[in-house]
Amino acid sequence: MTRKTNKGAAMEESLRRYFLNLGYFVLRGVKFRYHSFDVTDVDLWLYAKTSALARQRTNVDVKNKKTPQALERIFWVRGLKDTLGMDNCMVATTDSRADVREFGLTHKVGVLDGSFLARLQGSAKIQIERISEEEFLTKADHASLGKIGGDWKGRYEEAKSRVLTDLRFDGCNAYINDIQFFLEQLSSRNNSEPTLLRLAYAIISMFAIAMDFVLKDYSALDNRHRFQLLCEGFRYGDSGKAYATRLTRLAAGLTEVAGIAPSTGKAVVDELNRQAEQIPAEALAEFFSKGSVHGSLFSAAIEFETAAFAPVVPIPSKLSSNTQGIIGVLCDFLGIDRKKVLN
Repeated sequence: MTRKTNKGAAMEESLRRYFLNLGYFVLRGVKFRYHSFDVTDVDLWLYAKTSALARQRTNVDVKNKKTPQALERIFWVRGLKDTLGMDNCMVATTDSRADVREFGLTHKVGVLDGSFLARLQGSAKIQIERISEEEFLTKADHASLGKIGGDWKGRYEEAKSRVLTDLRFDGCNAYINDIQFFLEQLSSRNNSEPTLLRLAYAIISMFAIAMDFVLKDYSALDNRHRFQLLCEGFRYGDSGKAYATRLTRLAAGLTEVAGIAPSTGKAVVDELNRQAEQIPAEALAEFFSKGSVHGSLFSAAIEFETAAFAPVVPIPSKLSSNTQGIIGVLCDFLGIDRKKVLN
């Protein structure tokens, strides 16, 4: 039996569906972590593609309480926006006072007030058939027996957190590691566990958003330059090959100075370079450097997210050719038989 959500969670779900209907990519309950500390949650994280070169990230604070303390929430959400380097922020509050809206406008914070929220409850814009975040998390936790079977819920929560601070190559590579975990599970079970499909779709949707955010800065480059940048990014992360080489040589030099063994430094450099070159980054780089692919990443992310939260999760072969292509190239890169995943 699905447990009932409280009023705050229900309002967050309604607003999530509202923003999905407007064309946003939306994540709910995104934890902001600093090192090993959970600092706070972003109730709703919105991502929009406004042009080929521009994206908008918005944090939304949702309070469905009798005493919402709306003015304080405006201070809070604005501070969180600045801390996270977001583009916009909003407060959704049951408070309907005109002063609250004016205060928000003065401080460049959007306010969805009590009147708006009341109208929203009967709006067709939230009548989207999908499971809630609570149902999704419960399915993930039960299917993996909590942490015993790989902590699927924890992996998903950690993946969500990356959108706040790691929309870059390092984040993309971290998503690829998560995708590998879930696709290997799917491959071994021949798609027999629908919750695995949900999680794989959800993680790939976030990977697509991270790639979209990275590639927006390379839209004006030709395919060859994008290919080179992507190869380096997938192999070495944000620091790039030059930094990795300097760091490797520094470590190698220290081993030489310490007198650990003759020629150890050169061996370390050679081995790390060999391992980096063995990463088949060209396959991913060639695929994502295509204009038709990186231009459709945002729509692919929306489709993957929709599939992840569908009441009946669709198998990969029922998805569009665009999203199947992304799954296929990821399988090839990770050395997973794409037929076992896509069929």
